[in-house]
Amino acid sequence: MKKILKKAFTIIFVLAMIAGTVQTAQAASAPAQVNLTVKQTASKTVTLSWKKVSGADGYEIYRKTGANGKYTKIKTITSGSTVKYKTTGLTIGKKYYYKVRAYDKQGSKTVRGKYSPVKSVTVINYKPVLTISLPTSINRTVGTIKITVTSSAKNDSCYFDGDFALEDLSSSGKVHNLQIVSYEKPDANIKGQLSQGKRLLLRAGEKVILTCKLDSVFDYDRTKAQLTACLVYKQKDYVSVYDTEKKNRIFTAAEYYEYLTGERL
Repeated sequence: MKKILKKAFTIIFVLAMIAGTVQTAQAASAPAQVNLTVKQTASKTVTLSWKKVSGADGYEIYRKTGANGKYTKIKTITSGSTVKYKTTGLTIGKKYYYKVRAYDKQGSKTVRGKYSPVKSVTVINYKPVLTISLPTSINRTVGTIKITVTSSAKNDSCYFDGDFALEDLSSSGKVHNLQIVSYEKPDANIKGQLSQGKRLLLRAGEKVILTCKLDSVFDYDRTKAQLTACLVYKQKDYVSVYDTEKKNRIFTAAEYYEYLTGERL
């Protein structure tokens, strides 16, 4: 009887050791820490990306707004091979903090790895901010028009293409091509020429007065003219449209197509 009890005790002890070893192995097999990258990729849009974590079944994404905010889970990704997530509708001027961790389903349990180091980003106005002014009249003798452009952006510079389009709304919408022939930056006391095919640099907060040659002289009326220009900001292409309500709107290529046609790309 004693031998039986001793044998039973030995079996129970061995099973307990095995169970402990399994638990230790499970704890040791938690997914590795995520290597997170966070950056703004469009207006009010931030993209998170990371390298695939070996053995992960998915990822949990947490965010807080402001240094004193509280983290909340904004997304659970259910694929270990998905390594990118885009958040939209963010508020310009606010600072967002992100952290991500991988998880692994082990039987009925979910084992989570360590959070990634926290990464933050302050959302800026991703499109250029421009103020445009058209003159009350054109120089009919030499066939030129002066346009004033001021950049209100607090971040990066933008580059204007050398050609503009001026739509004469008083003559059934005829479009006149404009070419920048010279420019003046009064704040820096700089004057210069712009050769064909070149772009004009407009730094953040800078004002420039452009002298543009008209392809033909017409009955110009500032209240019935719409100016369109192409520019590059943050290495992306945009279209600037200054309309008859003296409002300047900045479009991406897709937005401009929708503006013209009413259809989305």
